[in-house]
Amino acid sequence: MAQAEGALQAAQAQATPLRVGVYPNAPKVFVDADGKASGILVDLLREMASAEHWPLEFVACEWQACLHALEAGQIDLLPDVAWSEERARSYAFHQVPALHSWSQIYAQRGHKIRTLLDLKGRRIAVLAGSIQAQILPNVLAGYGAVLVPSSSLERAFTLVADGQADAVAASHYFGDAVAGLHNLEATPVVFNPARLHYAAMPGRQQAVLDAIDRRLTAWRADPNSVYFSTLRRWQTGGPAPAVPTSLLWALAATVGLLLSALAVASWLRTEVAVRTRELRDNERKLATILDSVDSLIYIKDAQSRYQYVNGAMCRLLNRPASAIVGQTDELLFGLEKAKMTRAGDLAVIEEHQRFVTEEHLLGKVYLTTKIPLVRGEEVHELCGITTDITPHKQAEESLRIAATVFQSGEGMCVLSPDAVMIEANQAWGVLCGQPADTLPGTPFPRFSIEQDGEDGRERMWNSVREAQSWQGEVWMSRHDGTRYPAWLTVSAVRDADGLLTNFVCTQSDISARKQADERIVQLAYYDSLTGLPNRRLLYDRIGHCLGLHGRTGRTGALLFLDMDNFKDLNDSRGHAVGDELLQEVAARLLACTRDTDTVARLGGDEFVILLESSGVDGQEAQQHAETVGEKILAALREPFEVGGAVHHASCSIGVTLCIGQKDELDDLMRRGDLAMYEAKRQGRNTLRFFHPSMESEVTYRTEIETELRAALLHSQFVLHYQGQVDGDGILTGAEALVRWQHPTRGLVGPAGFIGIAEASGLIVPLGRWVLRTACDQLALWAQSPATAHFTLAVNVSVRQFLQADFVEETLAIVQASGANPARLKLELTETLMIEGVEETIGKMRALREHGICFSLDDFGTGYSSLSYLKRLPLDQLKIDQSFVRDVLIDPNDASIARSVVALGKSLGLKIIAEGVETEAQRTFLAGIGCDHWQGFLFSRPVDARTLEELAA
Repeated sequence: MAQAEGALQAAQAQATPLRVGVYPNAPKVFVDADGKASGILVDLLREMASAEHWPLEFVACEWQACLHALEAGQIDLLPDVAWSEERARSYAFHQVPALHSWSQIYAQRGHKIRTLLDLKGRRIAVLAGSIQAQILPNVLAGYGAVLVPSSSLERAFTLVADGQADAVAASHYFGDAVAGLHNLEATPVVFNPARLHYAAMPGRQQAVLDAIDRRLTAWRADPNSVYFSTLRRWQTGGPAPAVPTSLLWALAATVGLLLSALAVASWLRTEVAVRTRELRDNERKLATILDSVDSLIYIKDAQSRYQYVNGAMCRLLNRPASAIVGQTDELLFGLEKAKMTRAGDLAVIEEHQRFVTEEHLLGKVYLTTKIPLVRGEEVHELCGITTDITPHKQAEESLRIAATVFQSGEGMCVLSPDAVMIEANQAWGVLCGQPADTLPGTPFPRFSIEQDGEDGRERMWNSVREAQSWQGEVWMSRHDGTRYPAWLTVSAVRDADGLLTNFVCTQSDISARKQADERIVQLAYYDSLTGLPNRRLLYDRIGHCLGLHGRTGRTGALLFLDMDNFKDLNDSRGHAVGDELLQEVAARLLACTRDTDTVARLGGDEFVILLESSGVDGQEAQQHAETVGEKILAALREPFEVGGAVHHASCSIGVTLCIGQKDELDDLMRRGDLAMYEAKRQGRNTLRFFHPSMESEVTYRTEIETELRAALLHSQFVLHYQGQVDGDGILTGAEALVRWQHPTRGLVGPAGFIGIAEASGLIVPLGRWVLRTACDQLALWAQSPATAHFTLAVNVSVRQFLQADFVEETLAIVQASGANPARLKLELTETLMIEGVEETIGKMRALREHGICFSLDDFGTGYSSLSYLKRLPLDQLKIDQSFVRDVLIDPNDASIARSVVALGKSLGLKIIAEGVETEAQRTFLAGIGCDHWQGFLFSRPVDARTLEELAA
């Protein structure tokens, strides 16, 4: 069976050339001047190939490249590979050596290298990856010699000839052949007797290796064989007597003597170590002292090669001393740095001068002093001491920066411990209304916490002395007595012993911010048309009412009011008349209620009246609510004069009592809404109280909730995407919109289930699925040039965002999907400002640090305090579609849109409008500065593939 396998491999060898690597290592193997493979091992292989009928193909390469080619299967056989245990684990060898060799050290003529001891501190060039490179580290252990790897043997000899290395280690075959060409000669130092083989990869050319063994065994048994004739030809350059077997034995004896010499050298090293132990102990003590110093201490020779370095130098370079000694600054720090340090070294060596300079190294500043070390009258070495002075430089820079900051645009002043002005900058003088140079020696100006409050200075100073600092919003007085709001910060300065030395104050005029705050409060809390509280303020007061009920038992009532047939008035006489009627209705509702009650407009023709503390119990509260309700019905039945004509109106009122917990607010609103719609079903112009029989809707919600749980379990949800475009009409991204693929109802929009999901808590797992699916899609889009620029907006519910692990979970989803976080935009609603404002800001900042963007959705429909809004790391405001829908016909909606755009731009935010359905709407929005849109005008919500086609 073995013979058959060998025959099969031989047949394959005949059909396929045997690829042989040839690297420059004359006379064993090399490429001659005619570009042909040549050498002892090449000639022997040709003889074998001729006898075995192997077609040969020689591949020229450097040594390392030949090894990589062999491992990669790009060549089949590599000659001149010295056998070692380590290589035997990686390559396949034949048994009989092709040649015997040893390694030898070569150096420039006139060298003083006689033994291994003479190699101490020398730079030894070796062929990278060669047997010498593997053996020498162990042979030279303890001598402090440095190996200089080279890409080729020729290059290694050139390094010595050019003075870049002190000696070179190579096979005696190559060394004897080329040493003279480089003016080098062999030294007495020999090592590593080696067996040279042809190498292959395990399992690839075993038949060839077996054939090589057969040929070498036969040839070496016959002194007149082609093997010995080839050796004679290469060693003598012509015919020579046959090499007697006795001479080969003599060679082996010589190798044995060399090994004995190595043993003797090792013994000598031991003797030297014993004789110099006391000297080394003293050196060790000195080294311990020098290594404990933080400064870098080193000694260089006249060629700027390091001869000694202390521990600080080793720590700086993260290298042992043995890896630094013998090296130059060029190898350790780079050419540019070496040029600068060499100039200083030459000043010491050649001019015998002390040299002092500042150096920048690895991001720090050092003060370097170099002094000459004289032997006789010549400077043969220098000693350098380099100290880190970075802290001193930083202190100087801090003082410079502090001086610059003091003259910045923010008002700043320094006071004595008695609160008397010492110095003030120009900005402080401008704020106070008098020149800054007139302020030293004057007391700190009067201020109050409230606009017309008492002097707050004494209370503030007491706080600063106790807590070391104070800041807050105050009302400052100018020199002429005018008042202005300012943000004041005061800090105490103490010396090293804790003694108060100064106060440092800063102030900035916040008049513009206060005005913007007032504007945003009006927008956030009140309806722009009627001036009544909006939904946000109503929710706050309902929460207060529910809390009062929980504490005292007193009960309030909610009256939900909807104008009957209001749409008819709008359609017949226009929105301006409709708005006028709503303003008149608001005035009459206020007239029917107490100052402690709240009349709010939710939008359109919907009003809610909160009767806080209507009764000591539910019955009394119901009676009071019914009385107020009937009063309202009667008041609104009175004719209105609007648009120059009389208009008769009526309304439907639903009533529910304010009982329960704050987290039941939505249910409370739902019950009032149900009662109001019951009043409409009963013929309008009437009042109805909520009754449990109206809760069939709740049953429906329960059914939907159960089906939602099953939908999550069975993956019935899909994402559609509505495109978002810029001012040039280019599709820049999309908003992800979830749809429910109901098994019986078909595709259900979010209005059919999102509210129920929010109330039941299912919005959390649903939101998680939406975010994961959206990120997966975003990663897919990134792979296509047509969609790689897409951003993807994903709505995040309040309940989902307030989950404790929302930040960690979101980052994990983004990372797992491979999506670019900078392309993901989370859309938040203003409701987040109602609950956990600080928590919201913290989470947004944590996500923003990872590149995730934020958009404030439905802006203007809820609550947005400027004091909070400007702290949020937002990228975009979204104008709600409720304003966009009537922006061309409703001046109020148009005014709100303009305000949102102006506010967003003042905060540096991008603006996008949703619900854009007509070109006229787009044109209006563009005219007020909104240049990103979303709506049916550009794209309906579609699946990912359809959106990709739109982008193509």
